[in-house]
Amino acid sequence: MNGIKKMHKDNHIVTIFGGTGDLTYRKLLPAFYNLKCTDNFPDHLHIVIIGRQPLTSESYRDLARPWLQEHSRIHVSDDHLDAFLNHVTYFEMTFTEDEGYERLFTRFQDIDANAKKLYYFAVAPSFFEIIAQKLEKHNLAKDSKIIIEKPFGNDLKSAESINHTLSNIFDEDHIYRIDHYVAKEMVQNIFTIRFANEIFKNIWNADNIANIQISANELVGVENRGNYYDHTGALKDMFQNHLLQILSIVTMDKPETMDATSIHEAQEAILDNLYIENMDQDVIFGQYTQNQESMSYRDEDKVDEHSRTETFVALKLGIRTPRWRNTPIYVRTGKRMHKRITEVVVEFKQQDHAPANVLIIKIQPEEGIYLRFNIKKPGQSHETQSVLMDFCQSCDYENRMNTPEAYERLLNAALEDDHSLFASFNQVKRSWAFVEDIIRHHQGDEPETYPAFTNGPQGSHDLLARDGFTWIEEEIRNDAYDL
Repeated sequence: MNGIKKMHKDNHIVTIFGGTGDLTYRKLLPAFYNLKCTDNFPDHLHIVIIGRQPLTSESYRDLARPWLQEHSRIHVSDDHLDAFLNHVTYFEMTFTEDEGYERLFTRFQDIDANAKKLYYFAVAPSFFEIIAQKLEKHNLAKDSKIIIEKPFGNDLKSAESINHTLSNIFDEDHIYRIDHYVAKEMVQNIFTIRFANEIFKNIWNADNIANIQISANELVGVENRGNYYDHTGALKDMFQNHLLQILSIVTMDKPETMDATSIHEAQEAILDNLYIENMDQDVIFGQYTQNQESMSYRDEDKVDEHSRTETFVALKLGIRTPRWRNTPIYVRTGKRMHKRITEVVVEFKQQDHAPANVLIIKIQPEEGIYLRFNIKKPGQSHETQSVLMDFCQSCDYENRMNTPEAYERLLNAALEDDHSLFASFNQVKRSWAFVEDIIRHHQGDEPETYPAFTNGPQGSHDLLARDGFTWIEEEIRNDAYDL
């Protein structure tokens, strides 16, 4: 099994705007190739690449070959690659001009006049509306589906503007808002861990859980994204979308069914009840500084030398529901941290002075689950020691080969009209409203500094220490005593 439910798909023409960008080369084409190799790619699916470069279909395929060889999780053979690339054609046009859309209509008629159309907007959000309007103007939007990448706007106002335009052209159930973190193997596994195990299902609440920690730490800095990042920051870049999605899945009540509507309603209920008790003390902004191995953020290319943009944020959150009354939820994300790791930590309440039980859900780069529990030490005494059960999803070769990557799941789901892996606009709207309250309160604040390749500013550790907790690091795998 490859982790994707095999279903018959209608004939589709998938059109990728931004088809010569990194997202297409690194993620989208490899994902489609993997679907082809795992028999989840219909014979009558056509991929049309939109770009401004003067390329032919054959020259584009030649450009795509090394990217597919490098980034596909499944071994690339010449035969399989040729078979896949026969589905890919290149179409030269400038997507801000009418002329190309007139020719595109004719191209679609030549390929398959009856095929369903799925448009992937692999472009900046500022182009979402103009592409949608051009598609409508040239009779290319009716009954079609679109996929858009985060960020869904730069703030609540722009998100609402984009959504207003798109929803006037496409039905809401034809709009797919991608947050690829939701489709990661271990994020999807949270549903099973929580709801298919009695040992967790009935203790997943404030009576038994002392705190929850969600971390998404990166080794990299801003690299070549300085201009974008300096107008965005960690709060908008990671917390507003990826981390709030994970938080809502970790904490939501069990949906009535596992369809998209029920899942989204359960997530939205969390976002509606999310709060920060003390906006001054419970939000920590940080910015990395120079050390021997890295320049400071303010010295990065295309970053303002006086920038106050945060490259790190840590927050203490609460949820106003009976399940989570008075349970602190700590969330952090940062660049130039001491290690790359995305994980969810659930620390249970201590019993009889024994060390607390801890569950860690490892999302990336390693995928797996770690559970710390207590046993009696060998010998005559009744002294307690902690031991660790460790399941590594990504360590086994067969698991890696049979586990679809996030974009495989997402593309397959969009072709199958399944919204469960995508964000509703209500989620987007609630997330932006929550984040904008934080931004308004901290506008102009100077971020606390931290040296590059360390574990973040001291304020983020003080945030937990005030409640008697610490960030539980992934070394728990190696030493169950040292948390």
